[in-house]
Amino acid sequence: MKQFQKFTAILLAGIFCNMSPMHSSAQDASCLFKNPLCFYATDILSYLQVLHKNSRYEEMLPFLYEPKELTKMGKSKALKAIESMNFGYEFRRVGIKEEQKGVSWRITYQRTIFGTAETFTVNCKNIADTTRLLMNSTQRRTVFYRKMP
Repeated sequence: MKQFQKFTAILLAGIFCNMSPMHSSAQDASCLFKNPLCFYATDILSYLQVLHKNSRYEEMLPFLYEPKELTKMGKSKALKAIESMNFGYEFRRVGIKEEQKGVSWRITYQRTIFGTAETFTVNCKNIADTTRLLMNSTQRRTVFYRKMP
């Protein structure tokens, strides 16, 4: 009797596994990294936050700095700047506007820091096959170097 129950449980588990839509489609794979909404089913800033929390600063470089900016600044200085960024808050995407079809976007986020809700916007653009955050130093300070009281 126990063998029959075990066999039935295994059979049912196999049926459920085959019926579940856990496999990714070709469309999902083709979406990967095509725009700010396709970073492993999240957006560019959330993806960068995960990389930062895992100390994968070098992987963040292409998304934050254009090649000519990186050459001018130097890789080690850019890595130190990324390391000192502050991602210690929760945020959520509240809007996106496609500025130029398939090329540039304006993404609006809302974050709450110590009970204060703030809204900020980042510009993204596909440059050399990578979606990058386009920010000047003031925008970077506002988004990434927020001082906590």
